[in-house]
Amino acid sequence: MSVARSLFSWVVPVLILAAAIGGFLAMGSQPPPQRKVSAAVLATPVRTAFVEKGDGHIEIDADGVVVPIREVTLAAEVPGRIMKKSANCRAGKFVKAGTVLFEIDNRDYQLDVARLEGERRQSILNIEEIDEEIEQNKESLGHAQQQLELVHKDVKRFENLKVDRIVTEADLDRSLREELTVANSLTMLQGQQRVLTKRRSRLLEAEMLAGTMLERVKLDLERTQVVSPSDGMIVADLVEQDSFVSKGTPLVTLEDTSAAEVKTSLRMDEIARIWGGRSNDETKKIDGNVYDIPETPVSVAFTIGNRTYQWDGILTRQEGRGLDEKTRTLPCRVLVEDPTNVKAIDAYGAPLATLPLGAPRSLFRGMFVEVKVHVDSTLDLVSIPQEAMHPSGDVWVLREGVLMIFHPHVVHVLRGLVSFEADESGLVPGDRVVISQISNPRQGMALSDASSLKAIP
Repeated sequence: MSVARSLFSWVVPVLILAAAIGGFLAMGSQPPPQRKVSAAVLATPVRTAFVEKGDGHIEIDADGVVVPIREVTLAAEVPGRIMKKSANCRAGKFVKAGTVLFEIDNRDYQLDVARLEGERRQSILNIEEIDEEIEQNKESLGHAQQQLELVHKDVKRFENLKVDRIVTEADLDRSLREELTVANSLTMLQGQQRVLTKRRSRLLEAEMLAGTMLERVKLDLERTQVVSPSDGMIVADLVEQDSFVSKGTPLVTLEDTSAAEVKTSLRMDEIARIWGGRSNDETKKIDGNVYDIPETPVSVAFTIGNRTYQWDGILTRQEGRGLDEKTRTLPCRVLVEDPTNVKAIDAYGAPLATLPLGAPRSLFRGMFVEVKVHVDSTLDLVSIPQEAMHPSGDVWVLREGVLMIFHPHVVHVLRGLVSFEADESGLVPGDRVVISQISNPRQGMALSDASSLKAIP
């Protein structure tokens, strides 16, 4: 019984496995599906953009800070007590040119003016008196000269009569004594004339001295009023009313707001671009000063929130200290001739017709601004979209179906366009630059133009 069970447990699984194999073989087999053979990839498709010819306009971007064009400290030019101080003479107040800021006690100077005017009038009267004496002296000299001539004729006549023994020797001597008396009177009158002339010169000098002293005292009288030399902002008022000030005492510090300057720094390669944008006429004008910078138009921009405001300026000069040792840049100054001429700029760079209510009315000292120097380059430039410039500095160009890799020197980046020198970059207007990403790019790699996108300047 046990033997039969043992055989059954071995035979039955073998029979089941054999039946399964037989059923699988009875089902048959299907042929494998036909595989599609794809064509070999000959070129990598890429998107491209055209290389454009540059317009020669370069903008150099820099940061700057607004500084006053000048800061004037007004001091007392005459001593005295401050009689009056203007209500506008306070720190933070704006004053117009010619505004009287201080009035110093002027009574002593008025008395000096009156005294010297009297002295001058007296000198003029003395001159008039001496002129009368000189005139009388001239008449007396004329009479004395005529009298001398008459006496001389009498002497000649008496000499002739004496020869004929008509008159005596005593009569001739008397006529000679009369001639000597008249000649002596004439000599005295001539000496008096010279003395009167010298006295008149001395009185003229005294009158001129009195006039000079009078002008000096009048000038001191004018200086008792301290006026603002220009439109400006009061930075510091240093004295109060009723204070006594001596000559040279600082009274007030005034910041000139008629114009403003922006202090900025430029790299030497940027300075070189500015020099390269000079015309021949400008070169002739400034060749005499090797440290001068050509006057170049500048836009000064200041941002408040999402609004940008702009002023027109001119790059006028360097600060004269040479290169900064830490930043290796050249400090320069931008002149803004009209700080109140502000324009609001929209998101596309166009000026708005009207200023928003929150717009600044002028450039203020200490503003951190953006400086854009506008340079017209004399170089031939080419430009490509910024997206075609790879982080490594390479530019991929599709020429005749193959990849050409260039590494040009960037001259300028502006509004999404990167500019290069046409001669040095190897790029030609009309070339197609690759803006797609390529894995494992290599020189001479086969490419195909999937789409041509023209760069929009």
